[in-house]
Amino acid sequence: MPVTVGLERLASRIEAASDGRMVWKVEPAGAVCPATEEWKAVHTGVLDVGAGGGAYMTAEIHFGTMMAQRVGGIPPLPHLIWLDTFGDDLVNRWYVDLGYDIMHVKGAGFGGPPEIFAHLDKELTSPDDLNGLKMRCSGDGGAVLSRMGVGSVFMPLGEIFESMQRGVIDAYECSSPRFDWEMGLNEVGKYVYLSPVRAPTEVYFLIVKRSKFEALPDDLKVIIEDCGRSEAVRYHTMLTSGDAEALQKFRDYGNIVQKLPSSIEEAFVKEADVYLDELAAKYPEAKDVLDSQRAFAKNWGDLYGLPTWATPRD
Repeated sequence: MPVTVGLERLASRIEAASDGRMVWKVEPAGAVCPATEEWKAVHTGVLDVGAGGGAYMTAEIHFGTMMAQRVGGIPPLPHLIWLDTFGDDLVNRWYVDLGYDIMHVKGAGFGGPPEIFAHLDKELTSPDDLNGLKMRCSGDGGAVLSRMGVGSVFMPLGEIFESMQRGVIDAYECSSPRFDWEMGLNEVGKYVYLSPVRAPTEVYFLIVKRSKFEALPDDLKVIIEDCGRSEAVRYHTMLTSGDAEALQKFRDYGNIVQKLPSSIEEAFVKEADVYLDELAAKYPEAKDVLDSQRAFAKNWGDLYGLPTWATPRD
């Protein structure tokens, strides 16, 4: 998986930059703790550091998906800038208030391009076609799709292939084109629908145990922070540079790659806004994150322009 590649590369650079004073042993998802629960393992001390997806935290950390891939949100690089300037500090304060011994390494992580909206074996022409689908989803995107009639099912990425083959699910979301191609997902799901509205980006955060990080010498903290920031851009470049080629490989294999119908996109964005407002009304930590993102999106949109669905509506 690309995230493992990025983490291995980061570990190698940290070891070199620290002249061997800091060595990270990188394990793939599921090797030490259940896949998708890396953040919990960092909190309890089973791991010192992990690459964790925000959508996997949503059941307990109610701003989880918003940090990583807010439904109907902003594109990847503005999102990474929001994290570095506002988001990481904001959520790290909330982790303390919520009693978790974890933190994001500020500005670090593994930020990918927009995810593929869905892979499946039937054509989508309108929102009605979503009704009754059993679809592997995660986080807020899965919650919004459930409200649109989808039977949302969560499972780690490594279980998608077999679940599609066995008919446990009949659709799924995973990641970006290069990521999905490298996982061999061209073999399961004839149709590949593209739209950034469900997951405008995909960030796996560099999550460390706060108490252990704070105890490190200052120079090692700087090495982790600076190497982490560097890897965030390097990882993003690795995935985006291969997406066009990967999509062509999907087509050559026989998959039908096309844009998501606008009627589905519009219905999803409308439902996403309602869902996020309800989440913010229920959880103050979610409201803080959502308010910060919307203010940032408005400012960015005024200055540089954003997709219309990514900016706050009056």
